[in-house]
Parts: sequence; C-alpha cells; structure tokens
Amino acid sequence: MKAPIITEINDNGIAILRVNRPQARNALNWVAQEAFATAVSQIAQNDNVRILIITGTGDQAFVAGGDLKELANHPEPAAGERLNRVMSRALAELTELPIPVIAAVNGDAFGGGCEILTACDLRLCAHHAHFSFAQVKNGLTTGWGGTGRLVQLIGQSQASELLLTARLFNAAEAHRLGLIHRIVPAGEEVVTAAIAWAEEMLPLPKRALTATKALAHAAVHMSLPETYVAETNLFVNLWSQPDHLEALNAFVEKRKPAFNKD
Repeated sequence: MKAPIITEINDNGIAILRVNRPQARNALNWVAQEAFATAVSQIAQNDNVRILIITGTGDQAFVAGGDLKELANHPEPAAGERLNRVMSRALAELTELPIPVIAAVNGDAFGGGCEILTACDLRLCAHHAHFSFAQVKNGLTTGWGGTGRLVQLIGQSQASELLLTARLFNAAEAHRLGLIHRIVPAGEEVVTAAIAWAEEMLPLPKRALTATKALAHAAVHMSLPETYVAETNLFVNLWSQPDHLEALNAFVEKRKPAFNKD
C-alpha cells in the first residue's frame, strides 16, 4: 500500500510534504489525516528544515478535503469531533512553524484543501487550478480553522461570499483575492516553481525569517500599539545578533553576506 503522505527533505533544508492519494483526488481519509498531522509535528521538531512546501500528487487535485466515501460511513458525532480535532490541530501547528510554509497547489483545492491553503504563508498554484470552499454544500461549516484564517487573509466581506455560496473560482480570481500569490504558467511544474521560490529565501537569515513570520501572525490579533511593542522587542533582540552584524559588515565590505544557517 502506498503511503498517503510522503515527506522528503532536500540537503539544502527544503522539505516537501506531499498528499499521495491521486486515486481519490488526494482527499484525506482517516489514515491520511493522522499521517499529515504526524508529518507536520516531525517537521516542527527537525531543526534542519528551513522551508516547507505542501503539495499533492498528480496535476488534477491538490487536496479535495476529507474523503467523503469513508466519512459517509461515520455519521456519529464522534467522527466529526475526530475530523475536527486531528486536522484543526495539524493546521494550527502548521501556522506556528518557525519557518516559511509554501502551498504548491498542483490542481483543484476543495473544502478542506482550501483550509490547508489558508494555513500556509505563501501560496502558488497551477494555471488550471480551481477552488471552492464547498463545506456548506455538505451541510457543514469549515472544520479545520479555515473561516478565521480566510477572513484574516482576504477580509470578512469577500470571505463571506466564498463561504456562503461555495462557488467554484479559478486561479486568476484566487490571485486577485489574495488567496494565491503566484500563478505558475502552463508547461511549468508547480513544485519546481515552489522550490525555486524557496531557494530565493534560503540565503536569508533564519532567525529574521522566524521573527518576521511570528510578527505578521501576531499583528492580526494585536492592536497597533501592541504590534509596535512586539516589533520593537524583536527588532532590538535581532540587532546585536550575528546575522545582523554580518549584514552590516558585508555592506561596508561591499560583498554578499554569509548568514548563519543554524
């Protein structure tokens, strides 16, 4: 039996988490959900990982949400609790990773697949990808933390329209809304484009990336004065660190900085 989740880590510290159920449009059954959560936890504990890319197998689907064929056999409330608990915790942990997370959307993202997108920091997609927050069609709300994150990403008004209508929208609209940052042209591999994007960030200092991600997430919940305080603390703390001193020396010496990779 093929593993439903495949994780690989390149020598340069780029990790790729791949949902590997193309026969089911990469829908997550119970086993895949648990494996996804485990993979995120393992990456969180691996100091060698600098950037994480999340994608799906094939070019038809990124993730089609939960596996409805399996879930149809579990109408009991405990099944809903389990689905909510496993994946909402996994995506919360994903947002808290101290590294950039890139969604490489290789195909359609429906329901929970769209919720996974909202837990990633950077998002690119294939030109043919389509999206739908389809939960209301199944008599549900989002269950993996997607509504709150979507509102934070694109605003309450636009998020409400997507959530309440469950309509299909394409890559161009996803880009216009801010759900997607980049569209990969036809003929180019999405994962290849994601790796290239990750490689742009690899030379940047890890501590500064971690602090910047944390500040951006915190700013959503804080008032402006609170954000100013958090920013000041992070800025001052980084000021005397080796990476900043190296940046200053490199500027004076007119060379590229060589940051610490730890």
